[in-house]
Amino acid sequence: MYQVFLLDIDNTLLDFNAAEKRGFRKVIESYEVEYDSEMLEQYQKINRNLWSLLEQGKISKEEVLNTRFGEFFSHYHIEASGKEAESRFRKHLGDSSDLVQNAKETLLQLKEQGKKLYSASNGVYETQIQRLKNAGIYDLFHGMFISEKVGYEKPALPFFEYCFNNIPDFEKEKTIMVGDSISSDIQGAINAGIDSCLFSPSENQVLSSATHTIRDISELLRL
Repeated sequence: MYQVFLLDIDNTLLDFNAAEKRGFRKVIESYEVEYDSEMLEQYQKINRNLWSLLEQGKISKEEVLNTRFGEFFSHYHIEASGKEAESRFRKHLGDSSDLVQNAKETLLQLKEQGKKLYSASNGVYETQIQRLKNAGIYDLFHGMFISEKVGYEKPALPFFEYCFNNIPDFEKEKTIMVGDSISSDIQGAINAGIDSCLFSPSENQVLSSATHTIRDISELLRL
């Protein structure tokens, strides 16, 4: 049924949680600060709030990236530059290559079936491209739609319209958005009038308006 797959990157294809945890710890320790897990939880809380504001169109991506470490340092009374920490963190993220289980094998099989694969991410372009290359899956895509280059963030309709306008012989009814975020990926697909697939590996029941819900990314092969 589906011929075009718009695929979120973080925690859909690449294990962002693992990369974030490792990179964040390296940043904190680079300032000779003793790391503990509560620091990561506090940073993630700040980060989630900022990304939520971004998805609502209330702040820019630059504000997210330039603010999150500054707020974190302020909370812990650490004398350090938030922008410098962001640069260090971005470098560690770019060096990561952690894949979600079965992601590469699934992409290979989808491509062998003649499906058209496109990334659809709210991430930073250079970082996302580097991570996809590190993980050995960059060449499996027909194109890259990353918000920094697109000029809009999911779930905004213009993000998806940009994708549609840049996919050859595009047919909406043969296109599906795949991702782990209800507010970004699933709501974005609803806004754009295409089917969606929520990737939710947790066994907890998830209520969403997604067309499909899967626990393992390999389940895409039976859609």
